Amino acid sequence: MDIPDEQLAAYLNGELQGSERALIEQAIQSDARLARRVAQFRARRAREPGGLQALRQETISRRALQTGRSVAASGSAQVIDLARVRAERKKRTEHNRLRLSRRVAAAGSLAVGLLLGLLVERLLPDATLTQYRDGALFAHGALADALDGQLGSTPLLGSSVQVGLSYRGKEGHYCRTFFVREVHALSGLACREQQHWRVWTLEGADGRSGNVHLARGAAALPPAVVQAVGERTSGKPLDAQDELSAQRRGWR
Repeated sequence: MDIPDEQLAAYLNGELQGSERALIEQAIQSDARLARRVAQFRARRAREPGGLQALRQETISRRALQTGRSVAASGSAQVIDLARVRAERKKRTEHNRLRLSRRVAAAGSLAVGLLLGLLVERLLPDATLTQYRDGALFAHGALADALDGQLGSTPLLGSSVQVGLSYRGKEGHYCRTFFVREVHALSGLACREQQHWRVWTLEGADGRSGNVHLARGAAALPPAVVQAVGERTSGKPLDAQDELSAQRRGWR
């Protein structure tokens, strides 16, 4: 009986069952040549533990190849759309990059807030002028009172905090520039957020020119404050009447 090597390997590996296995066993008993082949296969397995496994893998590969050819011949083979796979991979990569950029932006905002807080703590002897909370810096104490009550058109002489120009913010709230006269002079911009003034920028300034920069308006503000004004406000500064009306409404 002529039995192919792969079928004989399947028999020796216990993969054949039922009548097929019984037929081969009967052939081995009646065919001396086949019995020698079986003995040779078993001897090879004893000498080389991986030999039969390699033969089995070869058998599996042949069967898979034959199956693949049959499927291709029938026209039912599955075609992998490489373009779609690449597009999906690119989409996942862009999504991961977007998530990373958002995390970096959030971390950057937090870092800016921390730096502002450290700057205030180092430059202002009275730390009660600001409060750092929820990753942002807010006006407090005399600074908050000045932003609430002072009018830029009528500066309060002798005060350590003076308010300069008032603007309408791009998000509908009000923003105001201010000047703090302490050991180190600072200029900044604060915008109204939910009944509090959030300090968006602080810039060192010459304390001797505080009243001058308030009188001259935006042209004399430090560059960082001018940039913050451009980014967060809309239109020209409020005139005296509009500023007074906004102050009476509680800057709402």
